[in-house]
Amino acid sequence: MGAVLIALEGLVDLLKGVVFLVLGRPWIAVGAFSQAVLFVILGLILGGFTIYGRAAGGDRSLAAGVVLIVVSLLGLAVLGFTEGLLVLLGAVLVLIAGVLFLVTRR
Repeated sequence: MGAVLIALEGLVDLLKGVVFLVLGRPWIAVGAFSQAVLFVILGLILGGFTIYGRAAGGDRSLAAGVVLIVVSLLGLAVLGFTEGLLVLLGAVLVLIAGVLFLVTRR
């Protein structure tokens, strides 16, 4: 769910970029487009690791949990609280998923 929220924020940023482009603010639109690409790719990567951790057991679940925790903590540290509620909520949910993968290692 967290990866979906992060990718959804990317789509929202894409729409903001289109609006800024229509309003004649190309530099702000470029920033919004770059954030959109970043969030969609990050959401896809995190979703892939979540699927990878659920599909396989044992060491793969442990590796997926560690990757999810590290990426979500780095995302919270780098992005902070300025990027929007969807990114913040998505990063927290991915962090919880990573911890659950570590705790319930099959």
